[in-house]
Amino acid sequence: MIKTAIGRVAKVGVSPEMLLVRAKLLRMLGLIPKQQATKTGQVDRILFSFPYHQLGDVILALTLLDRVYEIWPNSEIDIAIGSAFAPLVEQISYVGRVFSIVRPPGSMVGFGVYREFSNLTKSFREQIASRDYDLTISPRWNSLDSYFGAYLAYLTGAPVRCGYTGDNDGVRPGVDRLYTVIARGGAFEHESLRYTRLLGRCGFEEEAAVSEEISQHRIRSLWDIAQRRRPSAEQITKGAYAVISPGASLPNRRWPVESFAAVGRHLQKKFGLQIVVSGGSSEFEMCQSLCHLIGYGAISLAGKTEILKLVDVVAGAEIFIGNDSGTSHIAGGLGLKTVVVNGFPADCMEDSQHSPVRFRPVGPAVRVVQYKKNLPPCDGMCKMNWPHCIQQVKAESVNLAVDVLMAVDGITGN
Repeated sequence: MIKTAIGRVAKVGVSPEMLLVRAKLLRMLGLIPKQQATKTGQVDRILFSFPYHQLGDVILALTLLDRVYEIWPNSEIDIAIGSAFAPLVEQISYVGRVFSIVRPPGSMVGFGVYREFSNLTKSFREQIASRDYDLTISPRWNSLDSYFGAYLAYLTGAPVRCGYTGDNDGVRPGVDRLYTVIARGGAFEHESLRYTRLLGRCGFEEEAAVSEEISQHRIRSLWDIAQRRRPSAEQITKGAYAVISPGASLPNRRWPVESFAAVGRHLQKKFGLQIVVSGGSSEFEMCQSLCHLIGYGAISLAGKTEILKLVDVVAGAEIFIGNDSGTSHIAGGLGLKTVVVNGFPADCMEDSQHSPVRFRPVGPAVRVVQYKKNLPPCDGMCKMNWPHCIQQVKAESVNLAVDVLMAVDGITGN
C-alpha cells in the first residue's frame, strides 16, 4: 500500500527531485525564505513539521515533541499540524505557534497529490514564511505523508533539517535531499520509540538515552492537557463509566458490533459501569446500534466529540475498549486501562504499518487482543473490505483482558 501511494507521486511527476526544483524556484523568486546560515550550537527556534491528518500518528508523535522540549526547554517550539488536531496541540503548555494545515478536498490520487503540495506551499507562505528557524524536525517516515513533512521543512530554509532517510520506503530515497541531517535505523521498533530516537540518530543526543520502555508510559503532554481541563469537563454520567469505540478507518479493522455489545454487557453486569459509546458523525448508526444491543444505560456520543471533548470523555473513564483507532491512542496515552482489538494476525511480525509491534497505543495499561492466523485467502493484513479475519477474536478473550486490567487496581467485580 505504501509503495502504491508513493508510486502515485511519481505518476503525476511529483518526486522529491521535482519538489526540490520547485522550492529552489520559489526561493529565487523571493516567495519563500532563503537558506539560512548555520548558528553553531545555537537552537532558538524549532519547527516540528507534522502536517498530518491521522489522529493515531499525531498522538504517537507527541512522545518526540515532549523529548524536543526536554532537550531544548528554552527554545521556541512551533508546530505545523493537520487542522483537525490544531486545537489539541494548542493546549500543550510549551508549544508556541501552531500552524493549522487544511487538507484540500478530493482524494489523494493522481493530481490530488500535486494539489496537496500546492496547498502546503500556500499554507507555508501565509502562516510560516515570516518565521526563521534554526532547526526543523520532520519525524514521519515510510509513507506519502513523509514527503509533505520533508517538503515543509525544506521550505523554511532552516540551516538544520532532520528526518528519516527515504531508503526506509525503498522507493524514493531522493527525499533525503530535502534534509541536511539524515537518520537511519529503527526497523521493528514501536513508532513512538522510532520517532523519539530520531534526535539521537541525528546526533543531538545519545541514541540509547531513549529507553525501549517509552511505549509503556503515558504521554506527558497529553496527560497535562487532560488534567488542566478535567475541572471544567462536563459530567458525562452520574457514575463510573467505560468508553467503547467501535469505529476504525478501514472496515476490515472493525470488530463486529455484536462482539462489542457482549463486552459492554460484561462491563455492566460484572463492574456496574455505564457504557459510553464514542464515534464520528459518519459512525452514528453503528454507535446507535451498539447502544441498542448493549441495552439500558448505554449512551452514544457519536458526532458530539470534537478532539478536546473526546480527550475529556476518555480521561474520565475507568476503562476503554475499541479497535485500532485514534481514540485508542488517546486512551493509552492518558494511562487509561485500554483494550485494543487489533485486525492484524499474531503470527505475523513483519515491519508493517498495521502491526501492533509498531503501532499499538503508548501506555502503561494497554492490552492488545489479536487473532492467531488469517483466514484464507488473506496474507498479512486482512485484504477484505469487511470484518473478515478480525471476527475470529472472541468476546471472551476481550472480557478476560478487561478483567485482568481491572484486577490490577483490586477491582474484581461481581
